Amino acid sequence: MISYNFFLAKKFAGRKKGDNFLWFISAFSIAGVAIGVIALMLVIGVMNGFSKELKRKIIGTYPTITIEGKPYIFNYKAVVAKVEKSIREIEGISPYISTQVIYRSDRYLIGGILRGVEPEYEENVTNLSRYIKQGSYDGLQQGVILGSELAKELDVKVGDNIFIIAGLSPIQIATKVTGIVEYGVYAFDSSMGFVCLDNIRQFLKMGEVVHGIGIRTENIYDSEKIAEKIRASLNYQYNVTTWIQKNKILFAALALEKKAMSFILALIVLVASFNISATLMITVYRKVKEIGILRALGVSSREIRKIFIYQGLLIGLKGLVIGLVTGGFLAMLLRKYQFVKLPAFVYDLSRLPIDISISDLTWISLMVIVVVCIASVYPAQRAARLNPNQAIRNE
Repeated sequence: MISYNFFLAKKFAGRKKGDNFLWFISAFSIAGVAIGVIALMLVIGVMNGFSKELKRKIIGTYPTITIEGKPYIFNYKAVVAKVEKSIREIEGISPYISTQVIYRSDRYLIGGILRGVEPEYEENVTNLSRYIKQGSYDGLQQGVILGSELAKELDVKVGDNIFIIAGLSPIQIATKVTGIVEYGVYAFDSSMGFVCLDNIRQFLKMGEVVHGIGIRTENIYDSEKIAEKIRASLNYQYNVTTWIQKNKILFAALALEKKAMSFILALIVLVASFNISATLMITVYRKVKEIGILRALGVSSREIRKIFIYQGLLIGLKGLVIGLVTGGFLAMLLRKYQFVKLPAFVYDLSRLPIDISISDLTWISLMVIVVVCIASVYPAQRAARLNPNQAIRNE
């Protein structure tokens, strides 16, 4: 009986010679569903891509966990030793000093941050050397490594001399640009400079103290659990934060934006479902005689109802398949050719990222099928209630 119902559903939705109207409105409904699916796929894919790309860049930029002093960590070597002894999941640990400074070249004066690190340890925490665009990582010992955007704004290159000004009673030193680093995160590339920890101590006239200690863990997603262990091992004397906490607002904003966009685009699919409902209602009115004949031949109202629900499903499934195929093709083009460029200073990305998962496609497909089924119920119910004698007579 299912094949019989499907046959009639296809027949009712098919293109009849001399009557193209039903075919046209069916095609219009299919197109509406397809456009809704394409829009959902691309927007969800782009939001996923943004989140994934930003996480990747943040993980390369920030330590997984940061121990911060209030404002200093005295005897930091003892703190490092204690953490390394009590926490097994640590891959790297590195102390740092971070302070606001003014960078001055021959032509420009720009505010930024100067970070002093231990070259041999920092490599295991933030992978700084991997992002060196010009110069070398060893340049930390001889001068300053500047963020790429900061160097561009100062109009300097490797080998040029600059001045760094810091402190409430300003101290100024001359140093050489020995490297250019590019993380791909505009906020970092436009403000950060890196020097050796010993050099910044001499510059700021600081003793054996640091502002914080950066830690990289084996599993970045266990960072909160490990951070709590560190807090306990240090008797809650310091501020211990994770990379997720430091970027909580950013990720919350992305999640909220994804939900909002998904809701708006789901409304597009809902509107397309109303088109399906209208199409089925028109089909019912134009097929009154056929419905009456079927009822007179003994077809139950339940089977009539199924015919129109199947017709709605056929329209929805055609739109869904067309949408998934077209959306997948467009996503592939966006990923491969990257023809949509973004202003890096706004988005921290220069291209439009896109990442569509199987779970997203499953969610979209299920939503379309459920919405289409609901949209088909009322027209199917109207068709099932038609009186066979009256239907034939009215026709």
